[in-house]
Amino acid sequence: MIAVVGAGIGSLAGLLVSFLGAGNSALIIGAVVGAVVPLVVLGPPGR
Repeated sequence: MIAVVGAGIGSLAGLLVSFLGAGNSALIIGAVVGAVVPLVVLGPPGR
């Protein structure tokens, strides 16, 4: 669940960067980073 929320927040941050001129790839990169970072920082789910 936290990966889904992180992906949503990351895609919103990517949308902001996309408006600044980085292109649509910023949305994808933001979503991936938002999904991966919480799992790396907090560990795998169920712990």
